[in-house]
Amino acid sequence: MQPRNNAEELIGFADEIGLFYEDLGHPRIWGRVLGWLLVCDPELQSAEDLAVALHSSRGSISMATRSLIRVGLVERQAVRGHRRTYFRIRPGTWTSVFEQQTQIAKRMRGLAERGLGLLNGAPAERRRRLEEMYELTTFYERETHALLARWYRERHQEV
Repeated sequence: MQPRNNAEELIGFADEIGLFYEDLGHPRIWGRVLGWLLVCDPELQSAEDLAVALHSSRGSISMATRSLIRVGLVERQAVRGHRRTYFRIRPGTWTSVFEQQTQIAKRMRGLAERGLGLLNGAPAERRRRLEEMYELTTFYERETHALLARWYRERHQEV
């Protein structure tokens, strides 16, 4: 498939990612930066590059890149001979996202276990909500672990 280089379409894609992440409760610029870093060329972008491409202020770019670095989606990169700091999608980002989700499920399962302990001996109807939480998080944790293991096996076979 031949890549399309229509800058407006690429910015539109970044805007769609921005709306997606805004729906998840993050600032729209957070998703716009992430979206742009997914499709930009070159892969490394300075804060100034991001501000120009996304028609955003350097302050909002700075806030977004700091947040994206903190959650592990983006990394800073120094380039020899350049004084600027560059940003890119951190390699392994998407598997990391799924691993983080598995950790969230694990924590939720632990909370469900604690709640069930507090309701030990309570009527089944009262325990039902926590039991559903416990069963689903246990299932999610187990299945995501198996999915990621299979992903790593298949990915390493391709290399």
